Amino acid sequence: MRHILQIKITAILTFFFSVSFALLPFGAEAARLYFEPQELTVGTSGEFSVAVNIDADKRVNAFSVGISISGPLIPYDINEANSIINFWVEKPNWDKATGLLTFSGITPGGFKGNNGRLLAIKFKPEEKGAVILGFNKEKTKIYLHTADGVEDSLILEKIQLPIIKGKENIPVVISDNEPSEWFAPEISQDPNIFDGKYFLVFAAQDKGSGIAYYAIHETRREMKRKTDAKWIEAESPYLLKDQKLKSFIYVKAIDKSGNERIAVVEPKYPMKWYESMRIWSIIIASAGVAYFIGKKLWKR
Repeated sequence: MRHILQIKITAILTFFFSVSFALLPFGAEAARLYFEPQELTVGTSGEFSVAVNIDADKRVNAFSVGISISGPLIPYDINEANSIINFWVEKPNWDKATGLLTFSGITPGGFKGNNGRLLAIKFKPEEKGAVILGFNKEKTKIYLHTADGVEDSLILEKIQLPIIKGKENIPVVISDNEPSEWFAPEISQDPNIFDGKYFLVFAAQDKGSGIAYYAIHETRREMKRKTDAKWIEAESPYLLKDQKLKSFIYVKAIDKSGNERIAVVEPKYPMKWYESMRIWSIIIASAGVAYFIGKKLWKR
């Protein structure tokens, strides 16, 4: 009888610990990637937005993400405003053939907390159906903010949104009257990039509507009026035309609301006064005037 009682107690304790162990919060230390839609039901009238967020219990600083999008719609705009990613290694890129939206970037100093915005995807649905958003496991990696860059464990969530014909989506209005934050472009050189030639790297952050594009102007003369410049649309890294580094380099960041911020990199090797054609033109013109006046006075 005593032996049977011990077996029953052992069985009960085993069951208790098994249940308790099963109920432990596995993944509590894992980073959670999830979608936050503007609405849970989508209509075919107007645009709607879905944010891609992260909850991180440990500090993370590097992101490589692949988002699968299936359904009767494709993303038409990616909004990077308010993103915790400061430097984009790979800008968000949509591949229609694979149905994947991929991007990667870095957050210097790392991020730890909830509701960290990576980006927001905008859609313009035109037909009813359903859209399924998920994360591609092979393409999605998050790394801890450590010296050896250890990969973090992940909880990847997906979401299905019904698209109802005729329903009007709540318009997303972004009021943005401010330019991007101040940024500092830097000249760099690497034997593996542009055959070792000098190039410019730059990145601006805009917390309003997001950066639309950049433009660059190189000139040997300091600009007084920025509107007179011949701007060239460019991306970072940018191969410099003036490899002698004697030019002023102006970089303009334009956000999606049209606001502009201009940063300038001064010449690393400023021209000597005798190298300037403008100075020589003034000298020659002055000499010509002096000669003409001297000749007139000599005749008198």
